[in-house]
Amino acid sequence: GLQLGKVVQVIAIVLIPVAVGMAVRRRSADFAARADRPVRIFSIVVLVIVSVGALLGERENLADYMQQVGLVTGIFCLASLTLGYAGARLLRLDKRQAIASSMEVGIHNTTVALTIALSVLDSTEVAIPSAVYSVLMYVLATAFGYLITRRHSEPGTADRA
Repeated sequence: GLQLGKVVQVIAIVLIPVAVGMAVRRRSADFAARADRPVRIFSIVVLVIVSVGALLGERENLADYMQQVGLVTGIFCLASLTLGYAGARLLRLDKRQAIASSMEVGIHNTTVALTIALSVLDSTEVAIPSAVYSVLMYVLATAFGYLITRRHSEPGTADRA
Protein backbone atom coordinates (compact mmCIF):
# COMPACT_ATOMS: atom_id res chain seq x y z
CA GLY A 1 0.00 0.00 0.00
CA LEU A 2 0.81 3.66 0.09
CA GLN A 3 3.44 4.50 2.70
CA LEU A 4 2.99 7.63 4.81
CA GLY A 5 6.70 8.43 4.58
CA LYS A 6 6.55 8.42 0.78
CA VAL A 7 3.47 10.68 0.81
CA VAL A 8 5.23 13.15 3.11
CA GLN A 9 8.30 13.06 0.87
CA VAL A 10 6.22 13.87 -2.24
CA ILE A 11 4.42 16.70 -0.43
CA ALA A 12 7.77 18.09 0.71
CA ILE A 13 9.21 17.93 -2.81
CA VAL A 14 6.28 19.92 -4.16
CA LEU A 15 5.25 22.24 -1.33
CA ILE A 16 8.55 23.33 0.23
CA PRO A 17 9.89 25.05 -2.93
CA VAL A 18 6.49 26.70 -3.50
CA ALA A 19 6.30 27.91 0.11
CA VAL A 20 9.86 29.27 -0.03
CA GLY A 21 9.10 31.08 -3.28
CA MET A 22 5.93 32.59 -1.86
CA ALA A 23 7.73 33.72 1.32
CA VAL A 24 10.56 35.32 -0.67
CA ARG A 25 8.10 37.12 -2.94
CA ARG A 26 6.11 38.39 0.06
CA ARG A 27 9.20 39.67 1.89
CA SER A 28 11.01 41.12 -1.11
CA ALA A 29 9.10 41.45 -4.36
CA ASP A 30 12.08 43.24 -5.96
CA PHE A 31 14.47 40.41 -5.11
CA ALA A 32 11.92 37.85 -6.32
CA ALA A 33 11.59 39.72 -9.63
CA ARG A 34 15.39 39.88 -10.06
CA ALA A 35 15.76 36.20 -9.15
CA ASP A 36 12.98 35.06 -11.51
CA ARG A 37 15.10 34.60 -14.63
CA PRO A 38 18.09 32.93 -12.92
CA VAL A 39 15.74 30.57 -11.07
CA ARG A 40 13.99 29.65 -14.33
CA ILE A 41 17.34 28.98 -16.01
CA PHE A 42 18.47 26.92 -13.02
CA SER A 43 15.22 24.94 -13.17
CA ILE A 44 15.73 24.13 -16.84
CA VAL A 45 19.33 23.08 -16.18
CA VAL A 46 18.18 20.80 -13.34
CA LEU A 47 15.47 19.32 -15.59
CA VAL A 48 18.00 18.62 -18.33
CA ILE A 49 20.45 17.04 -15.87
CA VAL A 50 17.76 14.86 -14.27
CA SER A 51 16.33 13.88 -17.68
CA VAL A 52 19.71 13.06 -19.16
CA GLY A 53 20.66 11.19 -15.99
CA ALA A 54 17.50 9.09 -16.13
CA LEU A 55 18.03 8.38 -19.83
CA LEU A 56 21.74 7.57 -19.38
CA GLY A 57 20.91 5.27 -16.48
CA GLU A 58 18.84 3.24 -18.89
CA ARG A 59 20.87 3.81 -22.06
CA GLU A 60 20.94 0.09 -22.90
CA ASN A 61 17.14 0.15 -23.03
CA LEU A 62 16.74 3.65 -24.48
CA ALA A 63 15.77 2.54 -27.99
CA ASP A 64 13.14 0.21 -26.53
CA TYR A 65 11.80 2.96 -24.26
CA MET A 66 11.58 5.40 -27.16
CA GLN A 67 9.71 2.74 -29.13
CA GLN A 68 7.39 2.10 -26.20
CA VAL A 69 6.64 5.66 -25.07
CA GLY A 70 8.13 8.04 -27.65
CA LEU A 71 5.14 8.14 -29.98
CA VAL A 72 2.61 8.35 -27.16
CA THR A 73 4.49 11.11 -25.33
CA GLY A 74 4.97 13.02 -28.58
CA ILE A 75 1.26 12.77 -29.41
CA PHE A 76 0.33 13.80 -25.86
CA CYS A 77 2.63 16.81 -26.04
CA LEU A 78 1.34 17.95 -29.44
CA ALA A 79 -2.26 17.38 -28.35
CA SER A 80 -1.68 19.43 -25.19
CA LEU A 81 -0.08 22.28 -27.14
CA THR A 82 -2.83 22.23 -29.77
CA LEU A 83 -5.69 22.03 -27.27
CA GLY A 84 -4.18 24.83 -25.19
CA TYR A 85 -4.04 27.04 -28.27
CA ALA A 86 -7.39 26.00 -29.77
CA GLY A 87 -9.20 26.24 -26.43
CA ALA A 88 -7.96 29.77 -25.90
CA ARG A 89 -8.97 30.77 -29.43
CA LEU A 90 -12.43 29.22 -28.91
CA LEU A 91 -12.75 31.40 -25.82
CA ARG A 92 -11.90 34.33 -28.10
CA LEU A 93 -8.60 35.16 -26.44
CA ASP A 94 -6.16 37.06 -28.61
CA LYS A 95 -3.35 35.21 -30.35
CA ARG A 96 -0.67 36.13 -27.80
CA GLN A 97 -2.82 34.81 -24.96
CA ALA A 98 -3.58 31.68 -26.98
CA ILE A 99 0.14 31.07 -27.51
CA ALA A 100 0.80 31.56 -23.78
CA SER A 101 -2.07 29.20 -22.96
CA SER A 102 -0.68 26.64 -25.39
CA MET A 103 2.72 26.69 -23.69
CA GLU A 104 1.16 26.56 -20.21
CA VAL A 105 -0.93 23.52 -21.10
CA GLY A 106 1.72 21.83 -23.25
CA ILE A 107 4.71 22.14 -20.95
CA HIS A 108 4.17 19.89 -17.98
CA ASN A 109 6.18 19.66 -14.80
CA THR A 110 8.28 16.63 -15.62
CA THR A 111 10.85 17.61 -13.01
CA VAL A 112 8.43 16.69 -10.23
CA ALA A 113 7.54 13.41 -11.94
CA LEU A 114 11.21 12.56 -12.42
CA THR A 115 12.11 13.48 -8.85
CA ILE A 116 9.30 11.36 -7.44
CA ALA A 117 10.16 8.40 -9.67
CA LEU A 118 13.90 8.53 -8.99
CA SER A 119 14.09 9.55 -5.33
CA VAL A 120 10.80 8.54 -3.74
CA LEU A 121 10.00 5.39 -5.73
CA ASP A 122 13.67 4.64 -6.49
CA SER A 123 12.66 3.49 -9.97
CA THR A 124 14.51 4.51 -13.09
CA GLU A 125 12.03 2.53 -15.16
CA VAL A 126 9.09 4.56 -13.83
CA ALA A 127 11.03 7.75 -14.66
CA ILE A 128 11.54 6.86 -18.34
CA PRO A 129 8.22 8.18 -19.72
CA SER A 130 8.79 11.50 -17.91
CA ALA A 131 12.37 11.70 -19.13
CA VAL A 132 11.36 10.98 -22.72
CA TYR A 133 8.50 13.48 -22.45
CA SER A 134 10.77 16.17 -21.02
CA VAL A 135 13.10 15.86 -23.99
CA LEU A 136 10.32 15.74 -26.59
CA MET A 137 8.32 18.45 -24.81
CA TYR A 138 10.94 21.16 -25.27
CA VAL A 139 11.69 20.19 -28.86
CA LEU A 140 8.01 20.01 -29.83
CA ALA A 141 7.01 23.12 -27.84
CA THR A 142 9.80 25.10 -29.51
CA ALA A 143 8.75 23.91 -32.97
CA PHE A 144 5.06 24.49 -32.21
CA GLY A 145 5.75 27.97 -30.84
CA TYR A 146 7.87 28.82 -33.84
CA LEU A 147 5.19 27.66 -36.26
CA ILE A 148 2.29 29.49 -34.64
CA THR A 149 4.22 32.71 -34.07
CA ARG A 150 5.55 32.74 -37.64
CA ARG A 151 2.15 31.93 -39.06
CA HIS A 152 0.55 34.76 -37.08
CA SER A 153 3.23 37.35 -37.76
CA GLU A 154 2.88 37.19 -41.52
CA PRO A 155 2.03 40.52 -43.16
CA GLY A 156 -1.66 41.27 -43.18
CA THR A 157 -2.45 39.07 -40.19
CA ALA A 158 -4.17 40.85 -37.33
CA ASP A 159 -2.75 40.47 -33.84
CA ARG A 160 -6.20 40.35 -32.27
CA ALA A 161 -9.16 38.21 -33.18
